Amino acid sequence: MQVALHFGAPFTDENRIQLCLGKNRDRLSESGTVIPRPSSYRKNLRSILKRFKDGTGDDALRAEFLQTVAGTLTPNRLIFSTDAFLGVPRMSVREDQFYPGHTFRLDSFLQLFDGAEVELFFAICNPVTYLHSLMRAYPGEDVASLIEYSDPMLLRWSDFIAGLRETYPQLPITVWCNEDCPLIWSEILQSIAGVEPDFELIGAYSFLEELMDPDGFKRFQEYLKQRPNITADQKSRVASAFLEKFAREDLLEEDIDYPGWTEADVETLTNLYDADLVTIQNIPNITVLQP
Repeated sequence: MQVALHFGAPFTDENRIQLCLGKNRDRLSESGTVIPRPSSYRKNLRSILKRFKDGTGDDALRAEFLQTVAGTLTPNRLIFSTDAFLGVPRMSVREDQFYPGHTFRLDSFLQLFDGAEVELFFAICNPVTYLHSLMRAYPGEDVASLIEYSDPMLLRWSDFIAGLRETYPQLPITVWCNEDCPLIWSEILQSIAGVEPDFELIGAYSFLEELMDPDGFKRFQEYLKQRPNITADQKSRVASAFLEKFAREDLLEEDIDYPGWTEADVETLTNLYDADLVTIQNIPNITVLQP
């Protein structure tokens, strides 16, 4: 059995992956892929993982959990999506790092699915927007205290990804930038679902639709309809061109208000993020989805 775990980062897809794949639940089940409903596991997964961490998890608990999420189906592939897998967002930045020492839950997850082929999927985002979202999630709290006085300029997703690669050398890991999601949404969904590029998923362009005015998105759909044989790379370039022309500016632009920061600080950390992506691309055996 294959198990796909999309586990973050917080403030990235905002539950869109779960919702989009959920719309394809019946079609995917025909090939043995099960998309559990979030209500079947998000509340009890933490306690189950704790039992495996404490050494009290067993085959009976595995079977019970599998029946809870898959019912009477015998899945070839199980897909889970939860951005709080590693803990609540307020615990995500410590010691100038993202999630230092929090990967122990993956140990328990691997024990829960002992013998399965587990794949990891993770979206990164600009630390500037991540910290901004963290502030909005905990209004009224001192952001410096929230991140335990970490230095934002030292935050690197590559440290987190490299740590995963070192700790779990056997696991396939797929990463993408949240900023690229509108342009590669279908590829992200197909990768997590484990289907071929020609498998059309419902909602493959829903992210793009959110960001474009209705007339522009209609023209985009008509353009693709007239060119059914273009490649995924070509679709990304077409999507980028249409988004540039028909984007809803009110959704694309976001004011960043981080205490004490100037525009120069925002630009510096953004440039560091761009360089960090290159570092991630050079980590052995990491798949990076890009436009």
